[in-house]
Amino acid sequence: MPSVTGSSVPVLQACGKKRQRTVLTPWMECKDTQYLLMDITMGQEEESSGHLSPLKVHLYDTNTNINRFQNDGADIDLQISKPFPASVVPTQIRNYLNRSLAISLGSVTSRGFQVGFSYTGTCVILTSIRLFYRRCPDIISDLTSFRPVGAGAGLVSGSCVEGAVEVSTPERECNVDGMWGSLQGRCTCERGHEEISNTCKACRIGYYKSANESRGCQLCPPNTRTLKEGSERCECQQGFDRLPTDPYDLGCTKPPSAPVNLTAVQHNDSTLSLVWDPPHDWGGRKELKYWVMCERKAEAVNQWEACGDRVVFQPDSEGLTATSVIIMQLNPESEYRLSVHTWNDISTLKARPHSSSATIIIYRRKHPPVETTVIP
Repeated sequence: MPSVTGSSVPVLQACGKKRQRTVLTPWMECKDTQYLLMDITMGQEEESSGHLSPLKVHLYDTNTNINRFQNDGADIDLQISKPFPASVVPTQIRNYLNRSLAISLGSVTSRGFQVGFSYTGTCVILTSIRLFYRRCPDIISDLTSFRPVGAGAGLVSGSCVEGAVEVSTPERECNVDGMWGSLQGRCTCERGHEEISNTCKACRIGYYKSANESRGCQLCPPNTRTLKEGSERCECQQGFDRLPTDPYDLGCTKPPSAPVNLTAVQHNDSTLSLVWDPPHDWGGRKELKYWVMCERKAEAVNQWEACGDRVVFQPDSEGLTATSVIIMQLNPESEYRLSVHTWNDISTLKARPHSSSATIIIYRRKHPPVETTVIP
């Protein structure tokens, strides 16, 4: 509801010969007055002509005091419908009084104002005069705040509530009736905050909001967390990571575990097949590839060395998506260590990108044909 403030003046009476009689109020400071209103209670005496002269109300919008009445400025004519007869006794005049409310005197733009009254009729009695203005009250809505301002102030700029930022400048029209118009512009909760009951509250631990937008805080994606309220993003849990190109709602992922059930099937002395099953844990990602490494036992130094170009892989030893590979041109007299590594895009970020592997050793001569060792 609009608020109202104002002042009253004593009773005024102008009776006598038909000539212009005037009165001028003292100069009053506007403060935040923008549009002046008046309540008035008055009575008029009948005139022999049968025609009532109006009571003229003059508004002077001025920075300084006016010492003499002036027949200029904005003016309003007031009349009543039931004048009192000349023979009425004073105690009955109250029955002929007319009260007019919220009469619009007009806008005030200077530092102050004065109000003048003029009358040329037989007799007019003013029993109460109240000058006042309405105010648009303070208001908080839609994450915007507006301070009280005098009615008729026009378009007024507001501010965003704490924790909110401007999308466009918030403005409202303060109308002459003391009511706010519709909101123009918009505020939204900043990062790490969401709108609750027309305020911006910090996201709880375990939730985040990464942009200045209207939607609420979101639960942290898989394998992530926040350590404080009001977080703009969720950090990866230990052991997990995120690629710069990953969609944020994917969460954090990790390298896959080792393949399982690695088996060697010999075709002849120089050819065998490696067959395995996918790992139990893909690390939370969809892409999965395999890399096969071949090592040969160097008898002279009793160490393993890369097979190099001495063996052939079909279809290849790297970037495999199938779970088998054929290895040819093996030396029937040599011992081999064959490893299958799992890989996803997150593996390249880790210190040991090929640690998820399963290994099988091919023994020759005095050893059993095959022995399998899985390295987690």
